[in-house]
Amino acid sequence: MMMTSNLLTNAYKRYGMNKLRSIRFRQALTQLIIEGLKDNTRRLTTDRQYDVGEVLAISEAYGFIYRGLPDVEKQAYLNRLKRELDCEDPTRHPGWENKLYVRPELMQHRIEIIEKRNQLLQDISDADIMREGIVHGDVPCRNLETGEEGDYTWIDIKRKRLANGKYHVHIFHHVHCNPREAFADMFNSICGKGTWESNPPVVAYTFKLLSKNDERFVF
Repeated sequence: MMMTSNLLTNAYKRYGMNKLRSIRFRQALTQLIIEGLKDNTRRLTTDRQYDVGEVLAISEAYGFIYRGLPDVEKQAYLNRLKRELDCEDPTRHPGWENKLYVRPELMQHRIEIIEKRNQLLQDISDADIMREGIVHGDVPCRNLETGEEGDYTWIDIKRKRLANGKYHVHIFHHVHCNPREAFADMFNSICGKGTWESNPPVVAYTFKLLSKNDERFVF
């Protein structure tokens, strides 16, 4: 269900919610959340902080959302973008391809923070590493970049726009022989080389994906 700004404001008041905020994940990790394979995230203490019980919108580019909608819903979403963003052509809005410029209430997925705790990054347990989005395969494979063999991997997705307006999608499987090495590599890729090794303080969040039938889900 898509709602206008006034209806959103009323929904926030009804459920005692603060103004909706957003949280960003890489697209491959967002997909794992949707599939129920990720419900943990660790953020540096210098990053934005979230509260237990807070509902957050997962940031995705408007164009990415549009392309994934059923054909019968696409025009309604475009019309809403025109109205809410006050622009005649949403495809020219910076948020069409860049999730840094999107508004939380226009996002299609929500999570609720159900637990938070402070710890050092390397204090993460092996069980929580798997809940961060590390995938354990049944068959060992080889990392083509490093030559390392293993059955633990983290997945990254890169898209390149072609001259015809279509996209070429690259899916990278970063293979490691154990989950801790895989998570260290993934965290360094997200937060910068050497972050894992420096063992910084982080906030560990546990969350759940909200069902679109949840009364607090507003879209």
